[in-house]
Amino acid sequence: MLKKTLIILYCFFSLFSAYAQNILDLKNEFKFDTISDTTKVSIHLKIADLFSEKNKDSAIYYNEKALELANKLDLPDYRGSSLYSLGILYENLLNYTRAIDYYKQAIVQYKKSDNNLLLAKINRNIGACYIELYQEDKGLEYYLESLSLYKNVENKLGIASVYIRIGDLYYNEENYDFAIKYLNDALQIYQHEKNNPGIANCYTNIGNAKADSGLHAEGLELYEKSIVIQNQLKDTYGIAINYNNIGDCYIQLQQYGKAKEYLNNALVISEELKDKVLEAVVLLNLSTVENKLKNYNLAITFASKSLLLSKGFGSLEYEVENLSNLSFSYEKKGNILKALNFHKELDKVKDSISINNQTKKVQLFQALNRLESNQYEIEELANENKITQLKYNNERKFMYFLVGSMVLFGFFVVLLIQQQTAKKNAYNLLEYKNHQINKMNNEIKIQRDDLERSNKTKDTFFSIIAHDLRNPFNSIKGFSELMIENSHEYDEDKRLKFLKIIKASASNASSLLNNLLIWANSQSGNLEFNPQKIDVSLKVANVISLLEIQAINKEIEILNTINKSIYVYSDRNMVESILRNLISNAIKFTARNGCIEVYSNINLNFAEITVKDNGIGISSTDIENLFSIDVKNSTKGTANEKGSGLGLILCKDFVERNGGEISVKSTLNKGSEFTFTLPLFK
Repeated sequence: MLKKTLIILYCFFSLFSAYAQNILDLKNEFKFDTISDTTKVSIHLKIADLFSEKNKDSAIYYNEKALELANKLDLPDYRGSSLYSLGILYENLLNYTRAIDYYKQAIVQYKKSDNNLLLAKINRNIGACYIELYQEDKGLEYYLESLSLYKNVENKLGIASVYIRIGDLYYNEENYDFAIKYLNDALQIYQHEKNNPGIANCYTNIGNAKADSGLHAEGLELYEKSIVIQNQLKDTYGIAINYNNIGDCYIQLQQYGKAKEYLNNALVISEELKDKVLEAVVLLNLSTVENKLKNYNLAITFASKSLLLSKGFGSLEYEVENLSNLSFSYEKKGNILKALNFHKELDKVKDSISINNQTKKVQLFQALNRLESNQYEIEELANENKITQLKYNNERKFMYFLVGSMVLFGFFVVLLIQQQTAKKNAYNLLEYKNHQINKMNNEIKIQRDDLERSNKTKDTFFSIIAHDLRNPFNSIKGFSELMIENSHEYDEDKRLKFLKIIKASASNASSLLNNLLIWANSQSGNLEFNPQKIDVSLKVANVISLLEIQAINKEIEILNTINKSIYVYSDRNMVESILRNLISNAIKFTARNGCIEVYSNINLNFAEITVKDNGIGISSTDIENLFSIDVKNSTKGTANEKGSGLGLILCKDFVERNGGEISVKSTLNKGSEFTFTLPLFK
């Protein structure tokens, strides 16, 4: 559909280019100044139309010239044409508030001539502008007005075009049932009118709504129907869009081979068309597929290309998706440093999106406020013109002076009351909107403060990790060098001792890195939350078996006295991480021949799980800061084991995500009890 339209436009402009030359020849031959004023207005409008595609500044200039002449000569139809064209030009330049201003002035002109077809088009365009300005309610209001006007003139294709826009509005709000209803109404009209481009467009849009609502099979069938028509129309752009949509469907269905096939076809077409936006979307989807197939090098290649294109046309949303894919790929490849770097860049872009959205909303709100103020001024000037006209008529009808003056006086009093009321309402509205702007500014300040606190927390966190990672890596490096450079000087016992130190340091570093990656995914929202039924006793037994070697090395007994009939509704991975960190900490801070007990209680709708040890205990001062990332809580275990305090921070985060709470009781040199709650499975 798009390619065909471009060809038609190209031919149209080629014809008018020749016509433009003829106009210039006529101006030279007959002298432009000798042409009538009405003809001058018409010529200015035609020249503006020629420039509308290639040079919008020139098009605006000639339309404004035409409008100036039309106002001077009081030509309502030409005035309406100029205003309508200016509205379209400013809408194409994305200046939606100014476009709305010109469209509304055009409506005033066309209402005089009852041109319902043009009024329908203008109302539809105003609706689209309001939606771009996040004013969906107003946008829908103008769409419905446009629909009513199209129905009055029985313009079927116009009715269908409004149905599609209303359907797209509901689709963007994820109201898929209403979206499908309006898009099906449009489809029926296009089928009746045998309008193939419209039919293909509807198939694609309905397919999107079906697929996004979970009906993937129906969505795929509609995409294929659309492709059949687009092949007949030779609409390569539309075909590429549908290939990409089909690929996305197969990703959701976890059929990655088929997804890859369709996405590669879409990529070939997007590269041929040199459409950077479409190419970036397809590359992003291909990156996701390769990550799912564990082809991480290919995933990195696709995501890097898509990221570069996204930065080129300024899409922060695509940048976020690509950075997330790159961080995931490098993490899976074991390149933790690059994964963390991309993750930090991802956080920065997300912060930028949040601030930009709030700032943009305030700016748009202010622009709309100015627009409504301008509209009020226009209405006020119109009222003043009416008064002037009334005075002029009264002068011509002096013989009716007495009666006329009384009527005028009464009208004037009413008008003054209306004006005072309107001004008061405008003042109240302005005061209300200023209050809303101040409220928005306060919200932005609060969000900025939250972001600063969040970044400060992250900096503190990475500072802790950098400090605690340096020690085990230094131990590994130092003892490795000793064994390599002086291996002949050490006996077998000495070498075995060094190897044990290296192993312990590596295990400590691995544990820290694992906790760091879990925390990073949790903070970015990438950590999936899948609550399900969990047998607590079995889960505790599994975790104890994983940590059994650590306990045996210190001759510590671990008792699992969890009630075997307790089931909770929580995320399995998070519960395992909580238990692993708490039991590992208990082993670390319990002396040889000590005892650890894991037991449970029921409290209303929650299970209480307690990890109790008879270790070294925790001071009351340390307990206050135990779960705070701002304070470093690194304490050596009874066998000089090292830790960062990160595990307890993760425990608190995961417990609260599952709807529970965590608490601690401890006495120095007597032991500690960590208790957390999880919702019972019903």
